[in-house]
Amino acid sequence: MAIKSSIRKLSAWLDLSQSLSGVILAVFLWTHLVLVSSILLGGDAMNWVARNMELSFLSSDGHGYPWVVTCIAISIAAIALVHVIVALQKLPMSLRQQRALQQQIQVINHGDTRLWRWQAITGVVILLLLPVHLWLIGSSPETIGPLGSAARIWNQGVWMVYLPLLLMVELHAAIGIYRVALKWGAARNLNTRSRLRKIKTIMSVVFVALGVASLLAFLPHAG
Repeated sequence: MAIKSSIRKLSAWLDLSQSLSGVILAVFLWTHLVLVSSILLGGDAMNWVARNMELSFLSSDGHGYPWVVTCIAISIAAIALVHVIVALQKLPMSLRQQRALQQQIQVINHGDTRLWRWQAITGVVILLLLPVHLWLIGSSPETIGPLGSAARIWNQGVWMVYLPLLLMVELHAAIGIYRVALKWGAARNLNTRSRLRKIKTIMSVVFVALGVASLLAFLPHAG
């Protein structure tokens, strides 16, 4: 009995850890996209955001502390690592498990099961692309701004990483928040679930559009 109780507590703790880390990452993602979208208001607006992110208002010379951005990148990487480790416990890793999931999807044809599958697929892609993004930002925080970011995105071709990463993280985050909302009682009936799915879709479209518009807005600054 004691072993079963410990297993249940561990399972509950892992479940809570996955939900909490996922929510933190989703909120950070959307905040990050809003901050980056300051480029849509012009280079000066993004410079102001970047300098405040570096706590320039606390430095005597007004240049701020770029290492703050590095610390943020490391913190996000740590939270993402926790999220990945916990999530891996629920993924169908063996061929037998994958076949069983495919058969279940074909027989039951349940929308939320398909969403979970998409979340797993996007999670794998994010696992490959996110470290690249975090390394580029964390290793050169002083380049964040209209000119430095434009050079990185367009002149160095990093848009080929950022664009698919944008699509994957948005889909993954929206599905994740939707599933967390269901899991913790935000939906009590199918009507509410239907509304949540619509909200999920709207948020995905809005933030993807915002991200793509921001990437394009860097083009004039690329030189």
